[in-house]
Amino acid sequence: MTAVPGGKFLVTGPAGFLGQRVVRHLSEAGRAVRAVVRPGTGPGALDACLRGVKHANVEMVEASFNDFAALRRAVDGVDVILHIAASTQGSAASQVANTVVGSDNLFRATIEAGTPRFVLVSSFGVIGASRAPRASLIDESVGIDPHPEWRDPYSFAKHRQETLAWTYQRESKLPLVVVRPGPIFGPGQPILGSRVGLKLFGLFLHLGGGSVVPLTYVDNCADAVIQAGLVPGIEGEVFCIVDDDLPTSRQLLRRYRRQVAPIRFVPVPFTALRQIARLNAGYTRRTNGHLPAVFTPYKVDAMWKGHCYSNAKAKRLLQWGPATPMEEALDVTLASQSRPK
Repeated sequence: MTAVPGGKFLVTGPAGFLGQRVVRHLSEAGRAVRAVVRPGTGPGALDACLRGVKHANVEMVEASFNDFAALRRAVDGVDVILHIAASTQGSAASQVANTVVGSDNLFRATIEAGTPRFVLVSSFGVIGASRAPRASLIDESVGIDPHPEWRDPYSFAKHRQETLAWTYQRESKLPLVVVRPGPIFGPGQPILGSRVGLKLFGLFLHLGGGSVVPLTYVDNCADAVIQAGLVPGIEGEVFCIVDDDLPTSRQLLRRYRRQVAPIRFVPVPFTALRQIARLNAGYTRRTNGHLPAVFTPYKVDAMWKGHCYSNAKAKRLLQWGPATPMEEALDVTLASQSRPK
């Protein structure tokens, strides 16, 4: 397969962690970019990510995702939409309102405008990993989660967003390609995410044990998202994006303690974590939510069940591979988080 030449890209969430890298990579490649930003965003919002890029062709357009007319104008004349913007904080209701309702307007605007390609950046959190056997392979063949309401608010909202996108793809011919990145890391983003553990009362609860963490370095992920907009003939496909040579949770924590800070931690084995989750879920039910269900058996099985992960389909169909090796990506990220001695 060859890349589609020319064309203008519309990028939502261009000032976000991933969005900035996508805008920069497109600009470095000489691509024309229309960056959709929130109303009131300053004109210099993308200056940092474009620093050093000569002749960047980036047009900033203000549009609220609640304003269909503004989104309809924004999509006019573009050839590829890279939809990266999403709410990451707040209750499930607020994240659905911000992520799903806004996306609905963008889906409809895309269909009405006849845009050739719509790339949705979804999440590993929508995958139904809870019911997959322990230590099994998680890839595109694993179905979407049957109970998103049992997950965290972000995963729930992204599940609803992707489900809606597929509905438009089936019923209105939305030219959809879905990219599902694992946890995205890099300078400016904490490396010890929830798949590794949680901070609690001055300690770090290490929950991952020897489980592989499905990481993707932000620059590698940006390349995959762009390729999903360029490669012809892949409408209707979904791609799991993870890097090569994935570390285990234990390896990540060990490197962090050696290269960043010797934090105190308490290891929590999988069997103990699952028992804690059952107790937490039971107490939450009996007290009508007095103690939130931080852990549930469903969440534990989805995140810490020792699964392994594949990027074979992305390599085969997107002609993509992680340009930055895992060792280099981890070194750069951990160095950015180290405190000066």
